[in-house]
Amino acid sequence: MLSEQALRLIGNIDRELIEARVRRVFECWAQGDVDGLIEYLAPDVTFPANGFWTGVKAPLVGREQVAEHLRKYANMLENIVSVLHEFLIDGDRAVVHRTAVGRRRDTGRRYQCDFIDFFRFRDGLIVEFSAYGDAAWIEIDP
Repeated sequence: MLSEQALRLIGNIDRELIEARVRRVFECWAQGDVDGLIEYLAPDVTFPANGFWTGVKAPLVGREQVAEHLRKYANMLENIVSVLHEFLIDGDRAVVHRTAVGRRRDTGRRYQCDFIDFFRFRDGLIVEFSAYGDAAWIEIDP
């Protein structure tokens, strides 16, 4: 049986790993490095259908389906930066509030959008994630 101090240390290591992985995922996205982002996804990752703006009508299951979806969006949107405002980490789950600033590639229109992102990890990899964005960014003028 591990001591309370040992359990706390393990928890801190897990929290640091999760926060570092989430930060790296958003760095990859901002740099247009979809392949780098995909390295952090578990083979059985799921991305639920959670709003019209995602373009997902049914949950995506598996690294390949999610990767295809991310590549499609990377071709449509240039994510200039994601500012991470707040992290909440509890065990294998993380919630992030962020603001994304980007540009639509088809129109050149810039956008700024707040998101709440939910992640679940297993063995250091993302097994589930979902993003809930403020769809008002669609109406922002360049």
